[in-house]
Amino acid sequence: MKKLTVSLMAFFTLLLNAQESKKKVIVKTYGFIGFDTYVDSRASLNVRGSGLLYPLAPAWDDQGNDINAQSKYDYSASISRIGFAIKGPDAFGATTSAKVEADFAGSSGNNRDYALRLRQAYFNLDWGSSSLLAGQAYHPMFILENYPATLNFVVGAPVHPLSRAPQLRFTIKPTDHLSIALFALSQGDFISKGITEQVEMAHIPELTAQIKYGSTKGFWAGATWGIKQVQPALLDDNNKINKHKVTSMHGNISFRYTTTAVTLKAEGVYGGNMSNLVMIGGLARKIQNGSPVNGAFEAIRTSSIWTDIHTNGNTIQWGFFAGITNNHGTSKESAIVLDTDPNTPGMELDVSHYTLGGNIEYIYILSPRVSFTSGPLTIGLEMNHTVAAYGNEYNNKSKPIHTKNYGNTRLMLGCRYHF
Repeated sequence: MKKLTVSLMAFFTLLLNAQESKKKVIVKTYGFIGFDTYVDSRASLNVRGSGLLYPLAPAWDDQGNDINAQSKYDYSASISRIGFAIKGPDAFGATTSAKVEADFAGSSGNNRDYALRLRQAYFNLDWGSSSLLAGQAYHPMFILENYPATLNFVVGAPVHPLSRAPQLRFTIKPTDHLSIALFALSQGDFISKGITEQVEMAHIPELTAQIKYGSTKGFWAGATWGIKQVQPALLDDNNKINKHKVTSMHGNISFRYTTTAVTLKAEGVYGGNMSNLVMIGGLARKIQNGSPVNGAFEAIRTSSIWTDIHTNGNTIQWGFFAGITNNHGTSKESAIVLDTDPNTPGMELDVSHYTLGGNIEYIYILSPRVSFTSGPLTIGLEMNHTVAAYGNEYNNKSKPIHTKNYGNTRLMLGCRYHF
């Protein structure tokens, strides 16, 4: 019996090795060298080099002149990207794949030099009708099948959600055109405004469900719904352990229609505490009977709607992006106190640093573009007109009021050499 057991183990080991030897690890390199040059009509909040978000609020000199009402130009190559797409032997009866991707948009600390930054790093097990992904990938609110094709590499943010996050994702595919996915996420370099590890300290991962239906041609639709809990402060106002947590929900409905000549995209987004998605809002202090509640916060609610249309030519593509995002304040009484950061002219920040654009009521973007492709090289020209409505006063739910519009027009030339 013992000899038979040893013989069977040896047989299955040889069989397994024989099966695995039929599939070798295949690594495909991809990416692009990116170069952007642009001119802004007004000082604006840029991220990761040339990523335009919105124009800055006014900052006044001693003569009453707006310091931020001036233009500037810049060059940037930080969006250059390299990635490795990997296919390997089967595991647990599933086809395996993996991806590692990085760019040079990480900050070295002086806001001018950029370092290598991890974008994606995950492996995927695919059983055909289901799959399991583990690692860092795009947040489910950023739908890879349907996002703006802008030249500005923040792809419509802060109107369109932008985030990548460490996650576990389980997907089932009842049919070729239908998929349902469940996500459990934490936060990586896209984090909620405030202290770090707010989600992790709440002891519950961000939970999201998503459904997609359609194909690459014709009609496609998707919908996402998620819930997130954060612990926004370690200590309360009395310097004791803070036990208050904030729970918020978020979701989107997304559509795309593709013909031979044109692709039309549209999406609506709504949620609370959306700063980790590079959207305006975040958290405000909870108020009760006219006074702050010790250690408690409320989620600021944000909505947006956008559309993107472009032609599908192989050599020349015309496109247009338009969208608006609104700050709806909190659902209950709250307050934001603003202070001007002396080291960043024109940047009004929440004293607790829990908002992104917390003093903005709305932002809208109008952005036409055209691109020319020859072989591996694409050259694009884009005009981006972004307007932000700033307010110095708030209602009792932290929504800016009595706002005034400030706009920036960017002319941008972008080059991408793909490999």
